[in-house]
Amino acid sequence: MKNLSEILSHLMSEANIKSAELARKTGIGQPVIYRLMTGVTENPQILTLKPIADYFGKSIDQLLGLAPLENIQPLTHAMLHELGNKLSSIKTVASVLIDFLPALIEGYQKALLTKMIRETVSSEILPLLMLNTNNLLKTANYIQELLLNYNNKVKD
Repeated sequence: MKNLSEILSHLMSEANIKSAELARKTGIGQPVIYRLMTGVTENPQILTLKPIADYFGKSIDQLLGLAPLENIQPLTHAMLHELGNKLSSIKTVASVLIDFLPALIEGYQKALLTKMIRETVSSEILPLLMLNTNNLLKTANYIQELLLNYNNKVKD
């Protein structure tokens, strides 16, 4: 996003808000909002921009396209701890699945062969479960490593 009109239109669309409602909520006249949205006003006043930026939880620099729209907040120690716990849980479940899946796949295939059950899940898909579980475990390990590196950088 390059300019105010594009950014304002994007934010309004994201918030599902029309210009009339934005005008009411910010105290800025609807014609002014419209001129900002259409790019007619190229150099708006701070007193116009501030209430709009505040409404969307953005800075004036973000509204003008001088800073990214994302509000990147540093991870707190509590957030890192919670993420670490969740990743540990994912890793535990994935490890158990990796150990259990070969026997499950073999049992399912034997049950199909002996006609104990009808195929409700294509047996061709079953090896993908193993691959996806391995990828899940690798991803969880990678994310945990990234969080550890982030945590170490924050401490320094």
